[in-house]
Amino acid sequence: MFSEQYKGLRIAVSNAAMRELMKYEKTVLDVVKILEEGIDAPRKRKEGTIEKWLNKGSKTWNAVIVKDYHEILREECWVLIHFGQFTKR
Repeated sequence: MFSEQYKGLRIAVSNAAMRELMKYEKTVLDVVKILEEGIDAPRKRKEGTIEKWLNKGSKTWNAVIVKDYHEILREECWVLIHFGQFTKR
């Protein structure tokens, strides 16, 4: 658990993002693929927040992560706060 990494930090998943992953039947490995292969989203986010988009067919998948400190692991990590898809226009 928590072995998937992006830019050298582990990825933890928020409760809301976990529900979104389950809704689309995706895993954290899919999130890593979006983060590594995707493009930066055109909208602005707060500093320390990364949003990436990955086009697949007529759909665009997006993932939003933020840097945080994990109390149990006692290390900095990325927290997935949103995962979703939308249709390209």
